[in-house]
Amino acid sequence: MKNWLLPVVVLGVSGLGLVFASDRGREQLRNFFDRMVSSDDPLREFNHAVEEQLENIQRALDQLSEALESPRQISH
Repeated sequence: MKNWLLPVVVLGVSGLGLVFASDRGREQLRNFFDRMVSSDDPLREFNHAVEEQLENIQRALDQLSEALESPRQISH
């Protein structure tokens, strides 16, 4: 393990602990997640586009798998 990894983890965990320990920090997190869920969120459109692309990739992989599994016709 690197020498810097443990201090970074400890600082990160302690920072999160401080955020959750204070009322203001919890309120800020609640507001952040409320904004993420809102319908006019630009990330929602991005997520939808990413999901469509993943579905396209999955269809292409399924077609490729079917093509590779089908018996090959050898012409002489």
